[in-house]
Amino acid sequence: MSRAARILCAIGCILLVITAIFHATGYSGVSDAISESNASAFLKRAVPGLWAHFSIHLAALAAFGVLVLFSAHGARSLIALLALAVAADAALVFSLAGFFVGIVLLVAAALCFALAAVQPRHSQGSSHTIQ
Repeated sequence: MSRAARILCAIGCILLVITAIFHATGYSGVSDAISESNASAFLKRAVPGLWAHFSIHLAALAAFGVLVLFSAHGARSLIALLALAVAADAALVFSLAGFFVGIVLLVAAALCFALAAVQPRHSQGSSHTIQ
């Protein structure tokens, strides 16, 4: 993996961790709001767990990115898959909540991973291998 691809992958991972932390800060507000609502008992139990799940999901994607970042192979296909997963998350969240800073963070992370996936394999000097 080229130096540029490693930097982009690292930035994407950092953005995912920031997004996970940002999302997790809303847990108590969501938990309080749903518990005080007239929602069913099922929803009162499920919604806080689903909220926490998305934060955990983002942290797991970041961990996956770190594993790819430090792997000897640096498989482009895995980085591209990570980019697609984050882009799908961004699209889903946008469809549910509209535009807000969390969308910007997710799109930025997806773009970092996508750009990392298309970088030339080696960036030594002026000889680039396109594969």
